[in-house]
Amino acid sequence: MLKILHTPKISVFLATAILALSFLGTLKAGSFEITSVVSQTVGSTAIITGSGDKNNTGVWAAGVVGVFTLNGGTHYLRVSATNPTGFLVAGTDSLMVARTVNSQGLTDQGTLSVYVSPGPPTGTWTLDLTFDFYTDLLLTTPAVVALELTSLDIDFGQRYYTENSDFTSVLLYPGTAITAAPGISGYSGYTATGSSAFNDPRYAVSSFGTKSSFDVKVAHNDVGLFIFEFRDPSAIVPEPTSLGLLLTGLICVAGLSRRNRRVR
Repeated sequence: MLKILHTPKISVFLATAILALSFLGTLKAGSFEITSVVSQTVGSTAIITGSGDKNNTGVWAAGVVGVFTLNGGTHYLRVSATNPTGFLVAGTDSLMVARTVNSQGLTDQGTLSVYVSPGPPTGTWTLDLTFDFYTDLLLTTPAVVALELTSLDIDFGQRYYTENSDFTSVLLYPGTAITAAPGISGYSGYTATGSSAFNDPRYAVSSFGTKSSFDVKVAHNDVGLFIFEFRDPSAIVPEPTSLGLLLTGLICVAGLSRRNRRVR
């Protein structure tokens, strides 16, 4: 039985939810993990301790920053970083995009770690990330995939945004600490204060969509570490057995619209 889980930070428009339930079925996304690195073009190391430092980052150019083998070669993932703003500037020593080795204790190499260290000086910045999926190593054949994209360890005011036309539903977890990030047109934004750990589901967001290319934004006022998992279900944070947040029309988290999510 599907249930809507309420927390003090979640306001659900029940009429929309009830209507959504009449149409909602079980959605199973594909499950992908990074199994090797084809090319990594930015960042000198994937080991992040504490807040990280310039030993982790490298000089980068806007565009493709990494290509990774998924599931032993059934698919390939191309990652692009574009449109930096504020204190983050392309052509500077400020970015790492890498297969996870050790990101503040997370050693799951099936995940992707993105570390940003703008400046000096440091201040508010944003960065666009694009995840493109392919069926071939030459990256000539886009692969339409049903994707569960989980962003882990969103804390200390870091901001994470998903492009509305790329993702059709979202899952926040029971007891979520996630609230709405400052709005960006065309995106749903998520943030949280306080300190988290990579396996704390209260600080995770799972988004679902079916395309070959997915756009997100990351942002902060300081250094930032963003960890992405592509598995369904997540191997890092346990998914609940009932609906975390549901709406085909409208879910408001501190006033921000969200979309529907099912539960297996």
